[in-house]
Amino acid sequence: MTIRQIAQDRQQQRISDLTQRSLGKAHVNPYGTPGMSLNNAGDLRKTVPVDEGVVRQIKQIALEHMKNGYGVSDGEDVSTAIRNYAMSLSPEKRLSASWTLNEIFHNEAVRLGEFVHRHDPGWDWGKPFDTGILDSYIPGVDTKA
Repeated sequence: MTIRQIAQDRQQQRISDLTQRSLGKAHVNPYGTPGMSLNNAGDLRKTVPVDEGVVRQIKQIALEHMKNGYGVSDGEDVSTAIRNYAMSLSPEKRLSASWTLNEIFHNEAVRLGEFVHRHDPGWDWGKPFDTGILDSYIPGVDTKA
């Protein structure tokens, strides 16, 4: 098959997909995360209710990143936790739930960073510090001095 034939086949597939969508068939984004849907999703960047057990897990992962990597990690563990939870929801709810959990994780990481910095003003992300200071940290609570 030549490149021209491949391009023509892809064009025909796009035309077929557009025709099917106009007939009421739901659109599936071939480049998106499997199982995610934009159908009836509305504003995806919104905070939605999520399971408290997953919230605790996400905050615990942020704490582990701070203890084990001084606030730095590859993020695979949090991505897996978010993906596993999101895939338990209906496709239309997955993107907003993922966004919500991502925001919770990042907010917790910022709180942890601020907490460590208050106890060690010279600290910066990835730089070692006495992790014992985290023993008095309360997840999700801002404790401004």
